[in-house]
Amino acid sequence: MTETITMVPDPHLMESMRAVGYTLETAIADLIDNSITAGASRVDLLFSGEGEGYVAVIDDGAGMTPSEAQNAMRLAGKNSLSGRAANDLGRFGLGLKTASISQCRDLTVVSKKDGKLHGYRWDLDYLIESGTWSLLQLAEDECQTLPEFAELDKKPTGTLVIWRKLDQLEAMAGDLDRGFDESMVRVRKHLGLVFHRYLAGEHGRKFDIAINYRAIEGADPLLQSHRATQAGPLEKIHVEGEVIELRPFTLPHLNKLSSADRQRAQVDGSLRDSQGFYIYREKRLVIWGTWFRIAPKQELGKLARVRVDIPNTLDHLWALDIKKAQAVPPPAIRNRLRQIADNIVGPSRRVHEYRGRRAASGPVSHLWDVVDDRTSFRYEINRNHPAIVVLEASMASDESRMLGALITMLEQSFPVEDVYNRLGQDAVHSPHSADDVELNMLAVSLWESLSGALGPERFVDSMLNSEPFNAHPRARGILENVVNS
Repeated sequence: MTETITMVPDPHLMESMRAVGYTLETAIADLIDNSITAGASRVDLLFSGEGEGYVAVIDDGAGMTPSEAQNAMRLAGKNSLSGRAANDLGRFGLGLKTASISQCRDLTVVSKKDGKLHGYRWDLDYLIESGTWSLLQLAEDECQTLPEFAELDKKPTGTLVIWRKLDQLEAMAGDLDRGFDESMVRVRKHLGLVFHRYLAGEHGRKFDIAINYRAIEGADPLLQSHRATQAGPLEKIHVEGEVIELRPFTLPHLNKLSSADRQRAQVDGSLRDSQGFYIYREKRLVIWGTWFRIAPKQELGKLARVRVDIPNTLDHLWALDIKKAQAVPPPAIRNRLRQIADNIVGPSRRVHEYRGRRAASGPVSHLWDVVDDRTSFRYEINRNHPAIVVLEASMASDESRMLGALITMLEQSFPVEDVYNRLGQDAVHSPHSADDVELNMLAVSLWESLSGALGPERFVDSMLNSEPFNAHPRARGILENVVNS
């Protein structure tokens, strides 16, 4: 039979706490923090929009005794300044309650430990109706009728958290079935991001998260496993006897990224918006894609990322909020972060400016030159490129002037702004590459015009140092066949 335990005299306080600012994905992540702290190796997130609808989070952690479970349901059950174990992802002792009631009006927690089962429930409607802040204590037979209880029953220890009366989700989506499908896509992405190091086993043990039995894959926004990602040296900052670790990363250029890589790297919608510091608290990602206003976000810096590992013992310095979604670095650390930000944008700029042009020997003769006037720049066609020189030499003076005018028109109409906008949207430039037939026709025309001035060997070497021959893998063979035919 259900019993009541009076916890706090003002039942209306719970209603006011619903507006803390959680989203569905950040609220569920808070529950998973508790599972990790409890030593769980697996967390199952199960949901259904049929009937009343519910969200259930089940783990195989250590479980709780009756007093531990009641304390977990109590507001601020743990002092935010008290000592914590290294794997404790909690902060204020508010996560379970504030995260849950931000999304539902009915929170039930059932935990199994030492062979015993304990169930407790907050029902906001009951609190208002009764006029007292009364925690409902469930009998064992009541626990057994709860949604997804069978999954907890299979485990020797663990905890089941159930959300019902999902008024927030229903208000946004109108229909729970459709709302669940759309919302859980965001939840899957969010959990794969913030727990990617746990899913990769970096904390020293196996850990899995599944949504309706479909495993979540970790999504590393730093692309550390990509062979073209450049990792900088590890730095350590000592603060109050603790260590903060920083390591910069420069992501590969867009042309070297697969579509899956780009999705992982575009954390905040675009690479430009995703640059900056990535703050991990005990390997759990809490803040990402920000320079903390110590540096601007630049187009040439969009490949720059800095991983910052902080221990939970320094929460008070970082002013970490209840949702573990906002933090402010302390002044001593902020100064070092400013230096790191200045240094990391350099490699990102170089990756952008380098385009992999390959020269057989000596400088490459490009079709386009960049003219830098310090405060401005422009693109000009290289009048000394062999193809331009040959074409101009074959023309009469009037035709040569027309060619010069046409080249000037091309230069003045170069679509710089359009290119900038497309690259800013992380579009990948895929230039037309001349095939063997096109390259052979160009080589024949140039050889016919230059054979009198250049011998076969000089001609081949000159062309291999000129676009488009320099980037073609079979250019040497094509050129040698032309001069020897």
